[in-house]
Amino acid sequence: MTLVGVAMLALSAVAGVALLPVLPSSVAVHFGTGGEADSFVAAPLGVLLIPVVGVGALAVTRLAGATGRGTSVPPVFDTILATFLAYVQALVLAHNLGARFDMFVAVVPVVVTFGVVAVVLDRVGREDKPYN
Repeated sequence: MTLVGVAMLALSAVAGVALLPVLPSSVAVHFGTGGEADSFVAAPLGVLLIPVVGVGALAVTRLAGATGRGTSVPPVFDTILATFLAYVQALVLAHNLGARFDMFVAVVPVVVTFGVVAVVLDRVGREDKPYN
């Protein structure tokens, strides 16, 4: 795990905890394809869910390569993944604070960008093999 990735997720958790007093007691954590919230949890769990899952995902990326059970990814991948998850956390917090926007429109460009960067990193890794 990179320090930058963990720090970004920690900051998103701190932001969520700081906003707890103004968030509703139950917060939306999942949105359907129409952009409507369709899953809710208690606010304390909701603000920590993405950061905790994110740190777990970063740990998996490092452990998979270290144990030989998977291909290592470049350390920059952790930062990109953490940035994506922190962005999603910000969108979820904004929605729960009353901001209304099309969640699909807000997330799809970032998902596409994340996918393209992941493919590029994978191809660079295959050519270079410094992380495999």
